[in-house]
Amino acid sequence: MLGRLDLTAPWGLVFDPKPECCLTFFVVSRGSAVFETSDGDVRWLAGGDFVLMCQPTPLQATLRDHPGSPAVPARSVITPAVERRDCRPGGVFRHGGGGTLTNIIGGRIDIDSLAHNPLLRSLPAVIHVRGEQVSPASWLETTLQFIASEMQSDQPGAATVVSRLVDVLLVQAIRTHLAQSPQTTGSWLRALVDPQIGRALALIHEQPDAPWTVQILAERVAMSRSAFSARFSDLVGEPPLTYLTRWRMARATRLLQTTTHSLSEVAARVGYDADAAFSKAFKRWHGVAPGTFRRRRPPLSNMVPIPADGR
Repeated sequence: MLGRLDLTAPWGLVFDPKPECCLTFFVVSRGSAVFETSDGDVRWLAGGDFVLMCQPTPLQATLRDHPGSPAVPARSVITPAVERRDCRPGGVFRHGGGGTLTNIIGGRIDIDSLAHNPLLRSLPAVIHVRGEQVSPASWLETTLQFIASEMQSDQPGAATVVSRLVDVLLVQAIRTHLAQSPQTTGSWLRALVDPQIGRALALIHEQPDAPWTVQILAERVAMSRSAFSARFSDLVGEPPLTYLTRWRMARATRLLQTTTHSLSEVAARVGYDADAAFSKAFKRWHGVAPGTFRRRRPPLSNMVPIPADGR
């Protein structure tokens, strides 16, 4: 779900936690707000601030113009607009008492599972990027300008453009978090910024179907096999080939849920020449064979899609 909130003081919205894993984000494009979570975290948000919630089990979040303002369930504002069909990706939702205006761009990206996604597992519960921490000509302001422009556009493909810009927004926010908080960053995130291990991760992500071995990966990043294996395990938290299998299974899961590719094609796309080997690996990881998994699980329904291949 993606949309713009036009909020006039006094106002307050409560966003209930979802049973599924998800990423929730808010960007204050005008005005200010108080951001609270059900675990007691309270933050003041100014214009240009970005908040990303990354909990495996999402927290309840409340946005208000002032700590004392009453808050209503966000669904009571959003659901009627959806039912009236005057909402679309990039739609505008209005609420409040008619006072000072605050604009917030918000959205949610549903995630099938965190079990196979070490990046999402490594993120803190809340990432807060302050507008003053970046220059006026920075990625945040530029991306927000593009998003705002597309949200007001009736041009064909506007929703797709907005979705891709949101992808950029999320990636850049995580990059900023890494740059600003290296001392509190989890080991897997440190692996991303390590020149050699980060490159090895990129190779695995970009080419999961390649016949990777520890030796080949080590050679590609100009390290000895033993040094590479030790550093990879230390930073990522598991050996290279274990991580490779984890990523392949994550990719296979997405392909099974979001495409009509045959099992043989899915197997080939994640590096398995033989269907039997793929089926055995998948069953060991998920507890069921890939065909059974596809029949049992409903397809993902991300309103703001993330490319399955990360590109």
